Amino acid sequence: MNFTITENSFDPALYELFEFRPRKGDIKKLQIIEAAIHCLANDGIENTTFESIGKLIGTRRSHVAYHFADKKLIFLSAIKFILSTYQQTVMGQMVESQNGRKMLLQYIEGSFTWATDHPTHLSVIFLLYYYCQLDSEYRDLHDQVRRGGMERLTYILSQKFNNKFTKRQAAFLAKQIQNLLSGAILDAATTNSYDLKRAKQEAIKTTLTLIDSVGGP
Repeated sequence: MNFTITENSFDPALYELFEFRPRKGDIKKLQIIEAAIHCLANDGIENTTFESIGKLIGTRRSHVAYHFADKKLIFLSAIKFILSTYQQTVMGQMVESQNGRKMLLQYIEGSFTWATDHPTHLSVIFLLYYYCQLDSEYRDLHDQVRRGGMERLTYILSQKFNNKFTKRQAAFLAKQIQNLLSGAILDAATTNSYDLKRAKQEAIKTTLTLIDSVGGP
């Protein structure tokens, strides 16, 4: 794996995580985070250590500890990076969409593009689900993400469908679509008989049926 990061390759999706232009130390943080994601996805959280992360990027344990005080902080940073990457992928997919239906379909497309292009990210998100049961800090983070998704979907449905949906209808549909996407991606990633391509096709079909049944154009 190549974990070489330069300032010119610094992804805009990271700005939410670091909140300033990258300096040398921030690039090292990114290397550590990407290595941690690789370790978490392939070896599990118990086997993800400062030593294993450092070995992957060719640095010492002390260098990892310099940037991150403990393993929980690395995990939280990895989750925030993954969620930022997801948001960047979805929003980038919709950038040229004008009408509501097209924008909604591109939102769904972006969700599956992220899951397809970043399988290690998807694996680590499943770890987040587990830790949400154990730690309120992870639940708060997940709640924030869910609210953000609901707000984006509600906006598309209430503002981009030529006022065909009331705000209440838009909120109802947004919740159903969000649950549908989460469930479809989960099923595709955890079963042998259901892949992401088929899951996307069925999610699009079900979403269109749902919005048409409520009264969308």
